[in-house]
Amino acid sequence: MSKGSIYNCPHCGAKSFNPVTKAMAGGLNSKGRVCKACGRRCCNGQVSTVVNAVVYVIALIGVICFYFVIDNNLLAYALMAGCILGAFLICKIFDAFFMPLTKVIRNDVSS
Repeated sequence: MSKGSIYNCPHCGAKSFNPVTKAMAGGLNSKGRVCKACGRRCCNGQVSTVVNAVVYVIALIGVICFYFVIDNNLLAYALMAGCILGAFLICKIFDAFFMPLTKVIRNDVSS
């Protein structure tokens, strides 16, 4: 069995996703994105959800550390915003370029 692209739909196998749409598909707790070929929803898998959780916990620790360590409020707020923005970008880049898409497991959005 040959390994397909990470941008292939897990339902029909069509390459109907690009890095931007794959990044915006979200993790297992999201609705996912609709495949243009078959109309079913796809999302990033369990590894994406775990990586997102770890990155956001690290960002939270950074925000707390910056709040208590840095005396200059403007600098502290800028670094806190940078932590949150950096975590968001790292998660989206990971979702866009690593790990294949999976089927949505939520019952309320399954097609």
